[in-house]
Amino acid sequence: MNEPSVVRPAARRTSSGFLGVWALFLALVFLQIGNGLQRILLPLRGETEGIGAGAMGVVMAVHFSGYFIGAKLIPRLLASVGHIRVFAALASVASTAVLVNAVLVTVASWSAIYLVSGFCNAGIYIILESWLNERSTNETRGKMLGVYMMIMMGGTAGGQLLLNLGSVDGVGLFVLASVLISLAVVPVTLSASTAAPAVVYNKMPLRDLYRTIPSAVVGVVLCSYVHSIGLSMGAVFGTQSGLSGGRITLFTSAAVVGAVTLQLPLGSLSDRYPRRAVILVVASISCGLAVVSALTPPESLLLIALNFVFGAFVFPLYGQFVALANDWIPPEKRVAAAGTLVLAASVGAMAGPVSIGVAVEIFGPGAYFWSLALVLGVLVVYLAYRTRIRQAVPVERQSPFQPILARSGEIAHSVGRWVLHPLAEWHHQQDHHDSVVDQRHPSSSEPPERS
Repeated sequence: MNEPSVVRPAARRTSSGFLGVWALFLALVFLQIGNGLQRILLPLRGETEGIGAGAMGVVMAVHFSGYFIGAKLIPRLLASVGHIRVFAALASVASTAVLVNAVLVTVASWSAIYLVSGFCNAGIYIILESWLNERSTNETRGKMLGVYMMIMMGGTAGGQLLLNLGSVDGVGLFVLASVLISLAVVPVTLSASTAAPAVVYNKMPLRDLYRTIPSAVVGVVLCSYVHSIGLSMGAVFGTQSGLSGGRITLFTSAAVVGAVTLQLPLGSLSDRYPRRAVILVVASISCGLAVVSALTPPESLLLIALNFVFGAFVFPLYGQFVALANDWIPPEKRVAAAGTLVLAASVGAMAGPVSIGVAVEIFGPGAYFWSLALVLGVLVVYLAYRTRIRQAVPVERQSPFQPILARSGEIAHSVGRWVLHPLAEWHHQQDHHDSVVDQRHPSSSEPPERS
């Protein structure tokens, strides 16, 4: 006689957890599609209006500055106003900003408006991620994060492909992007989910973090530099190379889609083998791909495939550097260190578009991939140097990799704490005997020598 099927409690919690955050994921879909469309629309419209690559680099850098400011100020606003109201206000302003960009087409106006847009998006991401983090459990948080990352990158790629629905010279695509961002308000405001508590950030001085793990700090700055270029300046490279709008969307979306494919496989390798060695190999391959791409004619279909593979290797680097930092930092300081790494990443993200825009304007579109190759080459040399002068953390003491981006939301700040202690609640409930057993191995909790 067959026994009746039994639904395990963990499975029920996972299922109910995802059902409880459907509104957040749906809002993120609308938001990312709208932002993805706007991100490729601005450089192409700028090309038709005679805005050069250097000026577009400034616009994109100002946008990342808005993220930086938003990550600093929005948490304070949440404590006094509340998540739903702040989300609705920021999404409305971000939607309006898209329409203003369609009417006022100057470098000064785009910089100001895109700064506001970056500020709003940072706040929206903080709200979504803190809310999602609160709705997750130890059993579901990893899956939640995986779905979140898939939506982040997939929505961006999908939004860029929407460029083929209209002309960049009119206002139709701008209106479409604005409508999509506005739609993100609907599922959040109609959801019955309770809001998450206000976000509280701990602090860790950058100097202290650098003294502990210089490889992670330098790596985060340089890989964020590369990431910001790949996400914001790919369309500028396409316009400067004379590519059609359709070809540009394929080129830019290829890197975004590629960013998802090798996150977990490369992260698994960095968990099983010495992490710095894996990062060094991944950075070296990324550098080589950038060189090959620089030597490939822009009009070649091969370049789209190369950009796909390039994105697959280069985008997981941020998560690997975060895991590298967690290998060396004591558990009680990892959340604060994550916040400091985000701020370090912001520096690289702001510098990338400006420098690449100037380089493309002076040396031509070929400077796009040559600049990426140069920065990645510096990263490879630095990592090789650090590997020679400092011993690596033993593999059995490495922290688990998690696929995260250079972003400034609650998940980015708390993921290190969770992935290293997924059974923290279980350990907290153990009796005094377990604590005595743990104390028999004090050396396992001591931070190792600097990397």
